[in-house]
Amino acid sequence: EFSVDSFQIILDSLLFYYDYSETPMSEHFHPTVIGESMYGDFEAAFDHLQNKLIATKNPEEIRGGGLLKYSNLLVRDFRPMDEDEIKTLERYMCSRFFIDFPDILEQQRKLETYLQNHFSKEERSKYDYLMILRRVVKESTVCLMGHERRQTLNLISLLALKVLAEQNIIPNATTVTCYYQPAPYVSDANFSNYYLANAPVLYSQPYPTWLPCN
Repeated sequence: EFSVDSFQIILDSLLFYYDYSETPMSEHFHPTVIGESMYGDFEAAFDHLQNKLIATKNPEEIRGGGLLKYSNLLVRDFRPMDEDEIKTLERYMCSRFFIDFPDILEQQRKLETYLQNHFSKEERSKYDYLMILRRVVKESTVCLMGHERRQTLNLISLLALKVLAEQNIIPNATTVTCYYQPAPYVSDANFSNYYLANAPVLYSQPYPTWLPCN
């Protein structure tokens, strides 16, 4: 797990006190509550938490690889403790995620559930989160065939498009048609990679009104 999520508070002594002690608790008489970090180094983990640093060990041993949590930390302005090592760890995260969720429908259910559980009151952050997740998957996935990788990237793009539509930043997703870039030898000055079925609308929010097909 990530160091910033590794803290546990041991309440056994407090529960024992309430069950068996008749002496009122005071500043000078109270049970000791123990805090520990499953990361293995409490001081290091606490430093990571204070300075918003991302550190983990063996993400391939975490269900889902910690990929969704990692992207969540990034969108909250945490930064990797080791920029060089994190690229290797990202590959492990992606590999484990696709081992645990190999089917595109499983991936969709997992992503939708994660968004609902972790961003229910943070609508404005959903899009940024999905774009960060998409970048990590695009840059660090080495275990999938090309069409499988594109399928997952398209899924994330469509979820991001849906988020924008729900925020009324773009028209409803049902009015959007996505086209692939034509072959290099096809020349059409009027061609647009992305086409909105409705008339163009101007938006003041700093969000693009298109998403990549792959």
